[in-house]
Amino acid sequence: MTLLRSGARLLALAVLLAGAALPARGQCSMCRAAVESSAESRRIAGELNRAILVLFAAPYLVVGTCASVLFRRRIGTFLKTRLLRRR
Repeated sequence: MTLLRSGARLLALAVLLAGAALPARGQCSMCRAAVESSAESRRIAGELNRAILVLFAAPYLVVGTCASVLFRRRIGTFLKTRLLRRR
């Protein structure tokens, strides 16, 4: 059971790292045109893009964490009641 759990964690980490390595654009074309219009703002365009992607991912992480905690509690309760009935 722990081997499966560690394998799933390793796979999730690999997918996360692969997704972070890929170039992604978080800006719409109008925002990118506004940011890249001057020399000074072209330097911060990469950081702005990264910040947009981080802000985009945060709600999904919160909802996913809450869902996994609730799911684990429900499965744990279910397994405890099933195991107690067998005895």
